[in-house]
Amino acid sequence: MVRKRSALAATLAAILVAVAAGCGGAATDAPPATTAPATAQPGDTAPPAEMNATELAASVWSNDPCEPKDPAAVADVPEPVDTVTGFDSAPGDWMALPETSPLTGKRIAVSVMGLGQPFFGAVAGHWKDLAERYDFDLKIYDGKFDAGTVQTLVDDIIADNPDGVAFAPLAADAAVPQVEKFQAAGIPVVTYNIQPAQPVAPRVIGFDYQSLLITGCNAGAYYNAKFGDTPAKIGIVHYSVLPQVQDRANGFLKGFLSQVPTAEVVAVVEGGAVIDKALPAASDLLQKNPEVNVLFGINNDSTLGIIGALKADNKYSSDWGVTASIDGSLPAVTELMNPDSPWKAESGYPPYDYAIQTFNLLGATLDGKADKDTQIALVPPRIQPTTEAAKEWVDTQYPER
Repeated sequence: MVRKRSALAATLAAILVAVAAGCGGAATDAPPATTAPATAQPGDTAPPAEMNATELAASVWSNDPCEPKDPAAVADVPEPVDTVTGFDSAPGDWMALPETSPLTGKRIAVSVMGLGQPFFGAVAGHWKDLAERYDFDLKIYDGKFDAGTVQTLVDDIIADNPDGVAFAPLAADAAVPQVEKFQAAGIPVVTYNIQPAQPVAPRVIGFDYQSLLITGCNAGAYYNAKFGDTPAKIGIVHYSVLPQVQDRANGFLKGFLSQVPTAEVVAVVEGGAVIDKALPAASDLLQKNPEVNVLFGINNDSTLGIIGALKADNKYSSDWGVTASIDGSLPAVTELMNPDSPWKAESGYPPYDYAIQTFNLLGATLDGKADKDTQIALVPPRIQPTTEAAKEWVDTQYPER
């Protein structure tokens, strides 16, 4: 497969080189993303003053949850709500690439919530790699983050009558009759990402709450190390219609408040989970709440909207405060590694992992080895802001094509 070097990837590479070469190499020498620092509580030790913002974030990063400094500060933060089936996974190595696959020679349909979002664009790319490797016919269907479009693509897939479907619902409640419609037509179906409101099919889901709790801990540790006793005023660019997204926001809040118990949520706006809606929403939030210095976006499009709003308001600087998010797209990692950016904590939403696990689950379904009670629960990893971890993440999850 011929892979082209994108301008965005080149920009990221330049930033990684600059961080490694121009900042004493401290980020390169940090532990890999799967290894937590030796300190029991991130941020307890003041880092050297000469660190830039990215190195500072790396120095207090941890891959483990933090204990609340004041349990009362997190007592009212809701627990996870995005599950009707818990977060246990069916046994098996769902990330292993098999020698052969039940999908070989089959006609397979894969839907995505929206190809315009980097995560789903990468998911589609990984599925194309799988189709080439295992020799099956693949059609990608774009939901365009629109309920009507998703319903139409359900009908279009049924009309095409493939041998199996990997379906990305747009909403938990709507997913139930949509999945049942596939099944009534005799088409095997699995779901991924958004969990249907009832256990109607095999599924790959994300335990986003736990991942964002740790990212909130890292954002709070960084805030303490950089801003000390400066009052933390939190704003959230939300998409609260989805239970999964509620878990993201609440997980982040629990983690951040565990580290900064005096922090206060002062504004929440709906950003639609897409950048063209998130940017004006974030701008409005900042105009009405100029004291905000911590902003959480529920996905990368939301936080890229935040970044655009900060730039428009002449507040874009690592000295302004801190932003955090989940997805780990190329634009996000570029911001994370930029010492001038306030984006300093990130959970990675792994398109490669989702594609591989959904592929294997669909194969098991076609073989009659998975049913509506079969579930894979994926905890999105955290991305450590070091050159090594950032490069490993991008190379695996967002390879150049």
